[in-house]
Amino acid sequence: MSKIKQVDYGHINWGPYVMRTKLPDYIIKRLLKDGDKLRKKDSYNYKLAGHLNNQFLYSIETQNWFYKEIHPIINAYREGHCKFHGIKNLAVELSFDDLWINYMKAGDFNPAHTHGGDYSFVLFADVPKKLIQEQEKFEGTSAKPGMLMFEFTQQARPRWSTTGVNVKPNPGDFFMFPALLQHWVVPFKSKITRISVSGNMRIENKDKLPHDYF
Repeated sequence: MSKIKQVDYGHINWGPYVMRTKLPDYIIKRLLKDGDKLRKKDSYNYKLAGHLNNQFLYSIETQNWFYKEIHPIINAYREGHCKFHGIKNLAVELSFDDLWINYMKAGDFNPAHTHGGDYSFVLFADVPKKLIQEQEKFEGTSAKPGMLMFEFTQQARPRWSTTGVNVKPNPGDFFMFPALLQHWVVPFKSKITRISVSGNMRIENKDKLPHDYF
């Protein structure tokens, strides 16, 4: 029998830090209302990777309001990100690049892509029950319909050395992640519309931060 009686150990945190939280209903309702007004305007498709017909850029007024409302969430992400990587939570100056709404229908999909800026996010504002039912009935070995996929290098086997993850978005789910983290969305067949909102942020004071901070 081994003489080792107790094992004290830690672990190395590495890889991308992804936050999952919920946004309050009043924010979601405002984004859905303002987004509905955009559907007769020019699409934002030419700037985006998604194979969707209906993607629209919010007005500056909506963008400013939204980013003010989620400021505490951004701070929480920064705190968690720095703690995860064991780095000091230094003050950063953030600017907000854009904010857009996506109306995803049957057959639409987002191919593997990254974003501009430093931090990105996606909010699943409306996830119809029919899509949830389609996911529950799916019997294949691949990712279920409508899943959100993250991957930061080639997939590995066995399971415990994997470098990617698939996530089932629920209504109100808000994910924040590094902008260069590759991600995509699996198509679905249900005759419904799933609505999500995405955006990007940029750190402006990089020249004042340590060169190895990123």
